[in-house]
Amino acid sequence: MKNKKIKCDIYTRVSTTMQVDGYSLDAQKEKLKRYAEFQNMEIVNEYSDEGKSGKSVEGRPEFQRMLENIENGKDEVQFVLVFKLSRFGRNAADVLNSLQRMQDFGVNLICVEDGIDSSKDSGKLMISVLSAVAEIERENILVQTREGRKQKAREGKWNGGFAPYGYELVNGELEIAEDEAEIIRLIYDKFIHTNMGIAAIAAWLNQHGYKKKKRQNNTLDAFA
Repeated sequence: MKNKKIKCDIYTRVSTTMQVDGYSLDAQKEKLKRYAEFQNMEIVNEYSDEGKSGKSVEGRPEFQRMLENIENGKDEVQFVLVFKLSRFGRNAADVLNSLQRMQDFGVNLICVEDGIDSSKDSGKLMISVLSAVAEIERENILVQTREGRKQKAREGKWNGGFAPYGYELVNGELEIAEDEAEIIRLIYDKFIHTNMGIAAIAAWLNQHGYKKKKRQNNTLDAFA
């Protein structure tokens, strides 16, 4: 008689459509399916959040649906398989709370690539440590990114996005766009030397036949 297969769910997540670490949803699923087959597990459900951040459980509908189904005892699964712990979550409190919710109903977490199984003595401790480290790393990256942008601004460099009207981006720096400069000078002249406000200046430009060159971020050639 064949051994009864252990039931499991698989959960996959990417924060963007082009996941930076190279592990697409399909690649994650393939890895988890191979692991389940090797371990004689039966996959009951596949849950997947595409383009969702792991910062919080909020905003990940499939993850929440998986937890609700576990708590309802819907499919009597014993494990949830994820590719890496970071796919389960990046916020230490969320990771541990979600894991506790699962374990309260007899369901454990296996992080295939990390070699972690929360049903083993060392598993939950490892999850606690790794999630805390991952959250610290994430916060450090955010701080470094913010400081990097501030420094670029101090150096007069552009921090990304479309160049404002009257300028063009050249090697990451703003330079005057000569084909738009005449109108910019006219706008300043009107604002300084007349009683016209910004709405009146825009109306004046439109009435006198001035056209705004269409930019990537604007399809209208009228001034507003």
